[in-house]
Amino acid sequence: MNDLGRRLAEGDDDAFTDVVHMYSRRVYALCYRVLRDEEEAKDMVQEVFLRVYSKRASFKSKSSLYTWIYRIALNMCFSYLKRQRARTVPFDEVEPMLAQRESSGPGRESELRAMVGRAMENLPPKQRAVFAMRFYDKMSFKDIAEAMGTSLGAAKANHHFAVEKLRQMLKGVDGP
Repeated sequence: MNDLGRRLAEGDDDAFTDVVHMYSRRVYALCYRVLRDEEEAKDMVQEVFLRVYSKRASFKSKSSLYTWIYRIALNMCFSYLKRQRARTVPFDEVEPMLAQRESSGPGRESELRAMVGRAMENLPPKQRAVFAMRFYDKMSFKDIAEAMGTSLGAAKANHHFAVEKLRQMLKGVDGP
């Protein structure tokens, strides 16, 4: 267990403050990608860190601190979505289109990202989360599986289905 994780698990309030400063932006980005609403994501970040604080003694070195926090955030977002009966999604391989951005103007890249974001809203929550972790956070499938509490195969399958659905939704959209 790293020093920060150990200190957090032991109840060190300074360690908790460090954790909040270190991970709040990343947790917000994840919550926003899953919930697709700025205000809901901001509220969820507060709830996530309240949960991290209340569960800090249960942190074990089986996973990284980041992965543990990510899993808490994902579970809370999914629970929220179930309560709201909302449809949310992750996203992945429009990467080839975005990778060609050098040949396009910055306006076209923004337009493509907006189209991908809108398309993601039609993906199931788990697919959206997997896609977001892979595409935006560049996480390995192993880390994604750990964060989601699922198998490596399930993480890869969710990613594959997300990519295929996005391709279908964005069919006919010209690349940059």
